[in-house]
Amino acid sequence: MKDYSNYHNINTGDKVDHDGLLLLNKSLDGHSSYEVVINYEKPAKILMSQKWDADGEAMKVIGHIVDIERGNLIEYNNEYWLVVTKPEDNRIYRKAEVRLCSTTFPVKLEDKEVLTGYDKLGRPVYEVEEGEIVHKPCVVKMNDASTAIADANEPVNLLANQVMVIIPYTEAPSIELNEQFDLYNETYRIIRIDPSSSINKVGILRITGEREGRNKSSEEDYE
Repeated sequence: MKDYSNYHNINTGDKVDHDGLLLLNKSLDGHSSYEVVINYEKPAKILMSQKWDADGEAMKVIGHIVDIERGNLIEYNNEYWLVVTKPEDNRIYRKAEVRLCSTTFPVKLEDKEVLTGYDKLGRPVYEVEEGEIVHKPCVVKMNDASTAIADANEPVNLLANQVMVIIPYTEAPSIELNEQFDLYNETYRIIRIDPSSSINKVGILRITGEREGRNKSSEEDYE
């Protein structure tokens, strides 16, 4: 890090950036900071503060620019928080809103062809290996006549039989219109996919599902 002990003939902008970063690092080393993991693998320190809402499921976070990005998953105390807003960036730190992930959303990855051997003529023989299912932490909104979704200017209307799932931007065969997914012992059909809060495949994806038939536990009772 540069030494600004001698302030003669220095770039004022560099001085401001240096001092701002120094203050940020001191804050992140203080008692009010949280040690977290970003996107399952990167240890980091951030500042978290309660947002105005009373349900405790929305927080404001401040951290280094590389750590705060819309669509990032922040793991703290065995809970996942999803960055849902486009971060405010002042070239020194970023701040954004995060929401608590209450469950996971099943995503089936693409099937793969796997070489299993060769035939008598020496030609390769392949078998299709079914894509694995990964469970992504998600924010869920459901059964509200007018549900306000973070980072949107207008409320999103959900009917009583609909649910909205917000996940980090993801492309997969199972995320297509009319595909089904299970959530809270209910089966839903995807009726809307909204990637508008992502740029260059970075950000969040909103998936709206419509409930299909009876819930699973009820069906099992009749078997």
